[in-house]
Amino acid sequence: MSGVFGWIDFTRDLVLDRPVVTMLTATLAQRGPDGEAVWVSPRAALGYRTLDADGAGGRQPFVTEVDGAPVVAAVTGAPLHLDDLRQRLRSAGRGFAPETPAVELIAAAYAQWGVEFIPWLAGPFAIAIWDARIEELVLARDQLAQQPLYYTHTSTGLIFATERKALLAHPEVDAVLDASGLREAISHALPPGPLFKGLESVKGAEIARFGRTGWTKRTYWKLSSRPHEEDLESTTATVRRMLEDSIRETLPTDTSRLVATLSGGIDSSSVAALAAAELRRRGGDKLRTYTVDFKSSEFEADVMRDTRDSPYAQAVADMIDSVHNLVELESTDILHPIIRQGMLRAKDAPTRIYDMETSQYLFIQHAGAQGGKIVLTGGAGDQLFQGARWSTDQGLVESGTFPWIALAQRFGATNGFGTALLNADTLAALDLRTYYADEYQKAIGEIEYLPGEDEWQRNMRRVSYLVLTRGPLDSSVFAAAGLQTRAPINYYKLVEYAYNIPAAYQHHGGIEKSLLRAAVADLLPEQVLKRRQSATPVSNHPSYAQRLQDEFRAILADPDAPVRPLIDLEASKALAEDAPRLAKDRLARAAAELTLQLNLWLHHYRVRLAL
Repeated sequence: MSGVFGWIDFTRDLVLDRPVVTMLTATLAQRGPDGEAVWVSPRAALGYRTLDADGAGGRQPFVTEVDGAPVVAAVTGAPLHLDDLRQRLRSAGRGFAPETPAVELIAAAYAQWGVEFIPWLAGPFAIAIWDARIEELVLARDQLAQQPLYYTHTSTGLIFATERKALLAHPEVDAVLDASGLREAISHALPPGPLFKGLESVKGAEIARFGRTGWTKRTYWKLSSRPHEEDLESTTATVRRMLEDSIRETLPTDTSRLVATLSGGIDSSSVAALAAAELRRRGGDKLRTYTVDFKSSEFEADVMRDTRDSPYAQAVADMIDSVHNLVELESTDILHPIIRQGMLRAKDAPTRIYDMETSQYLFIQHAGAQGGKIVLTGGAGDQLFQGARWSTDQGLVESGTFPWIALAQRFGATNGFGTALLNADTLAALDLRTYYADEYQKAIGEIEYLPGEDEWQRNMRRVSYLVLTRGPLDSSVFAAAGLQTRAPINYYKLVEYAYNIPAAYQHHGGIEKSLLRAAVADLLPEQVLKRRQSATPVSNHPSYAQRLQDEFRAILADPDAPVRPLIDLEASKALAEDAPRLAKDRLARAAAELTLQLNLWLHHYRVRLAL
């Protein structure tokens, strides 16, 4: 996804710190494996790691002179609406060729209009601009916060970066974790934010400007409530049109390095089918699709998955005529120490659902190894089209807390998924019950209800708002493989539209995501259109539980393991000796996995706990 590092200092001469800037930029190499460049001036320095996804990124940082002073820009992700921006620039008397890189257009737009052009973009993007004319830094993110951007203050300035690890590598920054950061890291309420004490994040749809007098920040977009005035048929047609528009703009000109994940679920199948249709319209190459499965896993239906992915994915691939690839993993592949370390480095934090997320991490490495650079996913389908269980289960909808927390509690995880082994002192310090309640009230306090909405409609709007604003997509595992993620469903104009679609439209037909299914009904096999939601595959082979048990025992036998002060040792030892429970009990497995990940994180990142 490319990566940027920056350093602003109004007292030091950063020209002398160029080696440090280069070193800190290098921490982002996994995001940008195709090149590195550094620009340094006395007051500002920018470093960039390049992912050459489609040959159109341009050299970054991009430097142009405006009024006799440098304006330096860096952009990560894949901003959209560039044709519109190019036309606006042309109307302002500044012509640019169709192949002009995004960063050059953005630098020209800034020179022409200042920051006012940023809301015209869509996409996944993060922007950093240093304006030497006024010694001001501009940081901005897309509407849906799809590209990360963190920052922290030094004793005499500011550093910012695409990933936390680049900030933690700075000589003046320590990895200190207080109760607030640990709550975010291990609870399942909110996606992990900056986590470490002193680190902050530019918010989605935020333009943040930093100069000698400090910060000026403003939000340029938010999710708003409005009446939905179309009938079901018209709504279905609008969803289809908006998906096609998003696909058309999302697909690169050069599709030779384009791939798509395909689970056989309605989200990824819709994206793959629409993309394949657009490629045929252009007369281009066939779409390459990828599905993951386990070689030695006896599939077992459970509360999160009803059916195996691969047969459904193959049916879609046959119908859309894609070049299909089945990636088969061994059951214990994801427990290899190198994979554990790689997963941790990808996310800079413990993984909430290790087996599911790490199978995706390892799976996507195969796509990258076979030449993929841009990956289409069905990300955000559950959020936009109310497909997750907490959007269809009345008890969860009316739970009065985050419905995903209510789901975990329903199955016995009182404090959230994976937290069962925390000891009493840790739980007291974290006070997760109060944390969940406070964050929930803060979130629902942002919601605008429409006049005349009954209690059920208000509840459904509440759940929809929560999943759309508190469940952003995490593309870190793709970025760690040197791949750029593009999720055409996660398009802010479609998000705006879908948020206001009545729940009755979303759920018509007696199956979740009925509206999306109807919108693409002509493109997919009947069995896929009728397939109920099924989560990411996991291994049920006994070798997985045995390997997990061995690793867990090793941690508990180490008197210096940094996780020991946080966990209930007696309960942990009892679980470590209960192989059948590790094999069959998803909550127990999640607790063991989180303990292992937390231990590795505390050790590898040299985290100092300040609870």
